[in-house]
Amino acid sequence: MKKLMITTALCCAATGAAAELTYGSAFANRHNFDNGSAIGDLNTFGGGAEFRLNQFTISGEINRIDGDGGALDFGSIGVGYALPNGVTLGLDYSGLDIDIANVEVLSGYAFYTFGSYTLGLSAGDSSDLSDTTYSVFGAWDVSPSGTVGADVIRVEGDTLLAAYAVYDLESYSLQADAIVQDDVELFAISGSYDLGNNFSLLGSLSSVDLDGDGLTAISFGGAYEFVPGAKVELAVGRLNLDGADNVDRLSLGVNYEFGKRTSKRRTLSNVFGTIANGSLGLTDF
Repeated sequence: MKKLMITTALCCAATGAAAELTYGSAFANRHNFDNGSAIGDLNTFGGGAEFRLNQFTISGEINRIDGDGGALDFGSIGVGYALPNGVTLGLDYSGLDIDIANVEVLSGYAFYTFGSYTLGLSAGDSSDLSDTTYSVFGAWDVSPSGTVGADVIRVEGDTLLAAYAVYDLESYSLQADAIVQDDVELFAISGSYDLGNNFSLLGSLSSVDLDGDGLTAISFGGAYEFVPGAKVELAVGRLNLDGADNVDRLSLGVNYEFGKRTSKRRTLSNVFGTIANGSLGLTDF
């Protein structure tokens, strides 16, 4: 049912004549991991959309990470309504489906936008969790092309901090993320630089510390934009795991993106995607 809801929202975003489509994306990537004895391949694909209709903002995303050992599906769908006083009220659903667990969370949220600042609260309920999930979140549009923000999420008795910064300029773009929860720390930065003639450079660096066990990933590559918004990308990278052999990565993919997200609300699925990609060293894709 959840996949049908998300797929329907994406289709509506593409065909709704009365709505303004503010953002859209789709990607399909293949990653090969090799430590000298061929670990295996990983496929990642999905997409997302946001569109606005009068005071309503409707958004959704779906993602799949598919490897030899199993698959991970996660996504979200949500709707917000902007009141004249700067307050936005909304509901969103996030789902996470892996081989050993299935978690679904329905959250209500409210945020207030004043000038370039946004502050909000949310509470979510799930039959798969024993406690209500709470979050406090905020964002600051530092400039027309840059935003920084953070979410403090309380889930199952643990507190998670998820901070981010995004800068998207004409010639280059940068994104940084930080995730901190008890003995888990993740830091990642990725970016691209326009070389001209539809070519660009890609690069990323991420670090994960899990109760003293660390992983560092670095990658670099290039992209070619064959139609506006659509790029074919190639990157090579290395994962350095404490106490284990280094793992080389070769990635090839096609990515399409246009527009810009306007809502400052990040769902649990958005935050989980940052954790999943950062842990695999895939922040450049």
